[in-house]
Amino acid sequence: MPDRRWVQNIRHEQAILSLPFGLGYTIDITQTLTALAAAGMPARVEAFDRLQFDDGRTAFLATPDPTTTVIDGGAGGRADDVILLPGGSEGGVLSLVRRYPDLVVVNGKRGRVWADGRQVYGTSMQREAAPRWRTVFAIARSIVMHGGGTHAIADRTGIPIGEVRVAMPALASHVVHTPLGWEAADLPALVDWALAAYPGYGGVRTCWRRDDTIDQQADQLIGLGGVMSDRWAAQQSGVLVPPDRLTAFFADHPNMQALGYEPASADDATVSVVIPQDTTILTGAEGCCTDDFITAHVIYEDSWLTANTDAVNGLRQLLHFRSDLANDLRWHPNNCSGEGGVG
Repeated sequence: MPDRRWVQNIRHEQAILSLPFGLGYTIDITQTLTALAAAGMPARVEAFDRLQFDDGRTAFLATPDPTTTVIDGGAGGRADDVILLPGGSEGGVLSLVRRYPDLVVVNGKRGRVWADGRQVYGTSMQREAAPRWRTVFAIARSIVMHGGGTHAIADRTGIPIGEVRVAMPALASHVVHTPLGWEAADLPALVDWALAAYPGYGGVRTCWRRDDTIDQQADQLIGLGGVMSDRWAAQQSGVLVPPDRLTAFFADHPNMQALGYEPASADDATVSVVIPQDTTILTGAEGCCTDDFITAHVIYEDSWLTANTDAVNGLRQLLHFRSDLANDLRWHPNNCSGEGGVG
């Protein structure tokens, strides 16, 4: 508002004091106190920078460096004081609480509390959508490429039909039910969403190197039940990209050293082995490779190399073409044999 502009002008232009960022910032710890009480650690405000637990401990509200030693009252300070880090961010929380058992971290917004080196209250750190995000993306990938009814989607993705039904409402108006089953309301838009919004397959990764051709390594890992991805898989789909990187997804980690591999850095590895959190990658794989959606994600996350960007764009164009062709064949089966049915 114009009548308040002078306040902002003075604050921005004042030169009498050099005021540090954050000076005078008030922290609302209402949710922190609520979460602590729910975790069985009730506390009350004792001063502007500290809380008092019912067990007698003092919790000092963290400075920007929550691991800084708090010195209060010199040598007479309590030995069992803790540092309390309130806030909604959970980045680095696990590392901090494991290294510093006397650090208490509270996410009041989500009602989570970490103390004594572990999470003592609240749900998993995964997003609330976590229990079904894998199925939603797998269903979206299946619908844009194959359409079909609920049973057909379950069979194709390996997701139990009950979970398919529970996950379907998340796609809401982005899919429509037709005489042939589920279809994308806007085919290109749903293809792009499944590509761009996918948050990642999660899980754990190990990196390995062996002085054989990538083709030989891929063939051996396929024989062990692995599902291939990365630039090698992109070339199998016809995208022109150097097939010099291979990511292999497994349900159980193979003994790579017994296969002649040595541990390597991510930059030097010829093969990355991933045990994915999103297991639909394994159940919904097309042949020996992940579907092109996952392959595009793996390449995109790898680096910002121009070759990778070109490969992702190439896979996107390929997915648009294939999904449009498949949709055409489902609705015009007289032109060619196609798939369909309500499942």
